[in-house]
Amino acid sequence: MDARRIATVHAAGRAALGAALAVAPKAVTAGWIGKDSGREPVTVVARALGVRDSLLGLGVLRTLNDSEAAKPWIAACLVADAVDLAATAAARDQLPKRGVAAVSALAGGSALLGAWLLFALD
Repeated sequence: MDARRIATVHAAGRAALGAALAVAPKAVTAGWIGKDSGREPVTVVARALGVRDSLLGLGVLRTLNDSEAAKPWIAACLVADAVDLAATAAARDQLPKRGVAAVSALAGGSALLGAWLLFALD
């Protein structure tokens, strides 16, 4: 699979996960943050995070025909993933262990993939 195809799948996954987070924040965040996922202030932030990720994914998808136009979107995704990873790591003692492991793998892997895509897209 070439870099453009990988970027397409990655961006579509981000957009879908973001949409799920915006529509069903309690269900999507339960494994990540545990019992606090049902608190209304948490759902507000989760919805905003979901919209952010959906728009980032759609931005990548919309610009992939022009690698130079796509790169700022991919870089923004990479930064968002790095922040998700750092925030999860910082709060790891208050979060479910499985959630920390899952989000660390997802956000860390996504950030690494984004870094690779910045160089692999021509």
